[in-house]
Amino acid sequence: MNETGLIPTTQSEALLQEIEQQTQDEMRTIADTAEREASAIVAQAHATARRQMHGAIADLRREAERRMAHARAQLETEARLRAQQHAVEALRQAWPLLVEALAERWQDPAARRKWTDGAARQARDRLTAGSWTVDHPATWSADEQRRFRDALGAGANAEISFAIDPDLAAGLRIRAERATLDATPQGLLADRSTITALLLHEIDRGSGG
Repeated sequence: MNETGLIPTTQSEALLQEIEQQTQDEMRTIADTAEREASAIVAQAHATARRQMHGAIADLRREAERRMAHARAQLETEARLRAQQHAVEALRQAWPLLVEALAERWQDPAARRKWTDGAARQARDRLTAGSWTVDHPATWSADEQRRFRDALGAGANAEISFAIDPDLAAGLRIRAERATLDATPQGLLADRSTITALLLHEIDRGSGG
């Protein structure tokens, strides 16, 4: 074999090895780059997935809070309605009891005295001087009428006459020329809104509210 013929063959093999090495290097570079890009894509995908998951959890939490708030509002509304219904029923039952209680107070001499003394003071403060007629039940005695005059005192400056009202079982009705002071149970309960508010307050206290 001619030695001069071996030179190109050796050079060719060296060139092939160099090309193969370059090819392997480039492939490794490409593979490393692809791996890094794939890792970046996976990391980005994970980050996006986490953001979406957190967003979904936040949406679920907001929806749960909205539903809870709606449920609480509905329960509160239902509780108020039940309380209102209870109050209406309690008032329906309490009103005749209140009328009965006033009638019973009139039958008690001490309570009746406070009642008529209070009526006398209000008449003195509110009614104009002149002729007054005091309507009263048939059972109201002459002694009580004298005590009523004493309760009025000189400040009333009124000429008093008494008249039996057969329809009146309790209380007094004091009539002046231009005004009437109604101290009967019906008159005392005439301001229904105020009496209702007082009853509701007592009912609320009794229920522990």
